[in-house]
Amino acid sequence: MPRDYKHRAQKRPAKKPLPGWLWLLTGLLLGGFVVGLVWLKGQSLDAGGEWVGAKPDRPPQGKPESSAGVEVPPPPKPRFDFYNMLPKMEVVVPDDELDQEPNAAPDSTPSAPATYLLQVGSFRRAEDAERLKAQLALLGFEAKVVSARISAQDTRYRVRSGPYKGKDALNHARQRLADNGFKVIVIRVDGN
Repeated sequence: MPRDYKHRAQKRPAKKPLPGWLWLLTGLLLGGFVVGLVWLKGQSLDAGGEWVGAKPDRPPQGKPESSAGVEVPPPPKPRFDFYNMLPKMEVVVPDDELDQEPNAAPDSTPSAPATYLLQVGSFRRAEDAERLKAQLALLGFEAKVVSARISAQDTRYRVRSGPYKGKDALNHARQRLADNGFKVIVIRVDGN
């Protein structure tokens, strides 16, 4: 007689869920592994450097390990450019020196009056220097922009007015600029 296998094929054993203690154990082990990795990463050869506990009787023997035979180049020597820059720089004349009369020897011949420039501003951008030059032109001053390289990365644009022959012309121009709110620096071009 034939048997009916239909109901037997549909019966599968029910899967039992994993118990909670197994999930807890797995989570603890995984968390401990991650914390261990973080702790190992935080430990390095050059971290700390101080002894923990009692100091050893003798210092460690042997050479310290070098970084895989890589030779570290010495630091570059400082480069002194001021020997070349100083002769090219202008001399700023203090105000009290302008007020002093030069001491002339009795047998010397009178010299020509000194020539001065007035530096009205110094800027990093050429546009700012040109703007000040235009403002000075509106006041009746003839000015020019001179670029000066301070270092390899720094260039300054100086706005200068002049030249002025003698102290009278210089003081008149200084007074007019001061009346219009400009602070100036006096630069002697040639002279005594």
